[in-house]
Amino acid sequence: MSLDLPPGEFDCVASIATLHHLPLREALKKMKAALKPGGILLILDLYKASGLRDTLMNPVAIAVSVALRLIHHRRLLPPRDVRAAWKAHEQHDIYPTIAEVQSLCHDLLPSAQIKKHLLWRYSIIWQKPALM
Repeated sequence: MSLDLPPGEFDCVASIATLHHLPLREALKKMKAALKPGGILLILDLYKASGLRDTLMNPVAIAVSVALRLIHHRRLLPPRDVRAAWKAHEQHDIYPTIAEVQSLCHDLLPSAQIKKHLLWRYSIIWQKPALM
């Protein structure tokens, strides 16, 4: 957030699993301003489950997460030191709900495409309007 991005300079701005570490509204404003007219904003990040649908999907997501962990790491849990590092890492994270993401996009990124994905991920695709 401390980096001064030149306004209207980038054809594409992409963010993967970063925004939950930052103030979301300010980060979106900064990325939007950095795009050239016609530029594309691509975001993949994490959301906080809320509501009945998320509650019903949580067991599926947990099962997939555990299966992926077993396939890739051949163990159910990461080593104790890795779990401690993740716990410390997550201390200041802010996970918005999908409703919060939709509300922000409505205000800042009209016509953005917002999708929910398994494993508590969401994506945003938005194209800055071209100059007329």
